[in-house]
Amino acid sequence: MKLPTKLLRLYGCNFILKSEEFGPVFIQEPDDAIFSLDSDDKKVIMNCEARGNPVPTYSWLINGTIVDAEADFRYSLIDGNLIIHNASEAIDYGRYQCRAENSIGTVQSRDALLQFAYLGAFSGRARGAVSVREGQGVVLMCAPPPHSPEIIYSWVFNELPSFVAEDSRRFISQETGNLYISKVQPSDVGSYVCQVKNTVTNARVLSPPTPLTLKTDGVMGEYEPKIEAHFPQTVLAAKGITVRLECFALGNPVPTITWRKMSGNIPKKARLRKSQAVLEIPNIQLEDSGSYECKAENTRGGTAFRGHLQVYTLPQWISMINDTQLDSGEQLHWECRATGKPRPTYRWLRNGEPLNSQSRVEMVNGELIIHRLQQADSGMYQCIAENKYGAIYSSAELKILGN
Repeated sequence: MKLPTKLLRLYGCNFILKSEEFGPVFIQEPDDAIFSLDSDDKKVIMNCEARGNPVPTYSWLINGTIVDAEADFRYSLIDGNLIIHNASEAIDYGRYQCRAENSIGTVQSRDALLQFAYLGAFSGRARGAVSVREGQGVVLMCAPPPHSPEIIYSWVFNELPSFVAEDSRRFISQETGNLYISKVQPSDVGSYVCQVKNTVTNARVLSPPTPLTLKTDGVMGEYEPKIEAHFPQTVLAAKGITVRLECFALGNPVPTITWRKMSGNIPKKARLRKSQAVLEIPNIQLEDSGSYECKAENTRGGTAFRGHLQVYTLPQWISMINDTQLDSGEQLHWECRATGKPRPTYRWLRNGEPLNSQSRVEMVNGELIIHRLQQADSGMYQCIAENKYGAIYSSAELKILGN
């Protein structure tokens, strides 16, 4: 049977496409992951997949060291995916990278951070009673147990399900977990228990009770505010997240909290929470950077705290490198560019290994120039733009034609 010419052409085209060799290109790279140690299945899966012809093979790096899946029974590779059996924080916490390789070359994935979620138990040691005068301020310490990642704090008053309600007089810091009462009243006398909740596992644990009692030697007179809970002097925040700045003071009368930005106005999108003790700025942007001040005032006086909010951005590509074919003896000129704060620096990989400057190879600020190309220069190249908050990878194949 003779096939029509048109079909033969199509068949021939497909055959050429199928047989054309090309280097590995990632379809899926590993993502940051948080694994719960409470999980019944102590198995972590880090995903990786690449296409290429020939079909790529895979290996993994943990904190820059190659994983020997054959020597360590805890690791296994299924296609490109790394499976970690009996995962533990002590051994397996860290940064993971996948490498995909075929006869054309090797590419290395972005790194992915593997963390572990857990919540320990409070120390069972009894907590001593805290005794203050009526009208005095008090701080009850939570002293949370070991945990990862973040936890949410609340306080139980006397017994569940009675929780401390926050108002202008009472504040629970989500930074320290401590309970602040600016001016103690007789109704505050009782037993206080700190409850912490893991944001990933939803596990909860309770502290031993702290009794709060009143002294009988008189009532505390009026006194000026003292700021006991405040945000750090330098706050680093990634662009796009929600930032919460805390400020709370003890005092009699109960102090009023106000906020201002030292240069310009507080962003219009900002919200005051918890009787103005928390300034919340959603979707933080570079222009929201600056010095912020909280002031606590009552009829006896005032005090202020000032700190600096600094917004950073991960690198983002402006221009990337593309697959290139050149003749032997020609010059390669690739350039990659990225934005970021701090400004990104650049480095290059060839087949997964660092590329160094030499007589024919120049690398300056995201530019790569290779003079008098040789067949040995063929392979997979990656430009990495990075600052201290992250790194991004751009990959391309260089094919040298002729001898």
